[in-house]
Amino acid sequence: MQLPSPQLLADIDTSLAAISTSEPAAAGPHWGAMHKLLLKAKVDSRALLRLIGMRDLTALNATIRQLHGEVVETTPCDHPPAEVGFDPALLQTALKTFRRRIKFAQLDADSRLARSPLSGGSSPQINSMIPPREFPLAVWDALVQTGKLRREGGGFYALTDDNSQAHW
Repeated sequence: MQLPSPQLLADIDTSLAAISTSEPAAAGPHWGAMHKLLLKAKVDSRALLRLIGMRDLTALNATIRQLHGEVVETTPCDHPPAEVGFDPALLQTALKTFRRRIKFAQLDADSRLARSPLSGGSSPQINSMIPPREFPLAVWDALVQTGKLRREGGGFYALTDDNSQAHW
């Protein structure tokens, strides 16, 4: 891999510091800026998509160390194992956000005036969705481990049956 210019490395380090010091819910613009910088540095686009999409700070640090010329050991897993030690208030906030987004997506689907004649006029049921990016993927995996959510495949998660009728 060709090393990027010193100015680009300095910009990447500045963006990493901004990501590390900001709250996860407010770090979205910083991740977007990091994505652009890593594209300029010619990082593999598939690895970059997974790295930015999952907001994996550990893998980001390893990638940046590689850009600086360091040799970094990599693990062959798709994403790091879920951290179980999350603050219960954070997990509760993430679950509440997920429930609200499912509710609003269902309300949006129900509010459409025109129905397809091929669907028989029935309204669509939205049971799963891609989780909000305000929280890292490890939070959603921790909610799966606690039994509050289940994986549906393709990055989609759904509420478990005992949580689907929860009060808002």
